[in-house]
Amino acid sequence: MNINALKLELVQRLVSTDDATVLTKVKRLLDLLRAKPNRPLDEHDEELLAAANLFASTAYGDDEPDISSLELKEPNPNYGG
Repeated sequence: MNINALKLELVQRLVSTDDATVLTKVKRLLDLLRAKPNRPLDEHDEELLAAANLFASTAYGDDEPDISSLELKEPNPNYGG
């Protein structure tokens, strides 16, 4: 398996999606990778985190609305634990 081709494909898919569910799940996965202090990050993990940071910095333009203060009015019982 060509790891660079796989990374490129994943980044391209992330950049081209507007599916908030997919993007949220990818972000949670990357947060989980970062939260494991007992395990040092290997080169692959570092590359994934770099790709995620690149995507995060280019995902939204300057003219996008700021939605960081939005609150969920009704919890979704099918999500989370």
